[in-house]
Amino acid sequence: MRRIALALVTVAALSGHAFAQAPTPEAAPGAKPNANPCSDEVSAALQKLRKSAWFRMDTHMLTENGPTQMQVDYVLPDRMHQTVTDKLTNKTTELILVGNEAWSKQDEKGWRPLPQKVTDQVKNQMQESVVTQQTDIGSYACKGRTQLQGRDVFSYRLDNEPEKGSTATSNQAYRMFYVDALTGLPSSNTILAPGHEDKPIFRTSYTFPIDMKIDPPKDVVAPPPAPQSQGSEPAPGK
Repeated sequence: MRRIALALVTVAALSGHAFAQAPTPEAAPGAKPNANPCSDEVSAALQKLRKSAWFRMDTHMLTENGPTQMQVDYVLPDRMHQTVTDKLTNKTTELILVGNEAWSKQDEKGWRPLPQKVTDQVKNQMQESVVTQQTDIGSYACKGRTQLQGRDVFSYRLDNEPEKGSTATSNQAYRMFYVDALTGLPSSNTILAPGHEDKPIFRTSYTFPIDMKIDPPKDVVAPPPAPQSQGSEPAPGK
């Protein structure tokens, strides 16, 4: 359960600066005058994605446990299905959120309802990272039109300004985001290391399946009965 929650947090942390829009979109409400136009495009695309009724994120990333694959389906405003697979052990965990209820599944142990406190955390995380418009999307630079997996895309690089006194070098990993030139919808989001661009540290692909549907699981395992407190057992002979 903890691992599933952490995986969701990872998605939120990595998706905050994850979306980019083709040139000349309508600026997002509240955009600052004379702001970086590329960042304005990112903000507008983020808003556009949130207006989608549904979308899927397929992510491949390197974690402390090794290569990990994660698929997250969103049906807005309050449905999510997350599947996380550890590629070294091939173990899979799943989480489903529908409204105010959530369930988790580990391997073949069946679906179990999550405690309400954990469910609220998952729900709030989805609202903050996916549904609610973000005001700080970072500083992006437009990198022009290119080809990605056989499609025309517009590319953007997230510029990380070094903090005052920082000793970080220019060899640090950086984020690129790609937007489908035809639809203006997100195509891919990657974190790359200089000199190793063919092996992304993190890569997400965005798709929009027309048949996506998220419902509560049918084979839910009943939670174990709560232990009886002392003194609740019937007296002998009764």
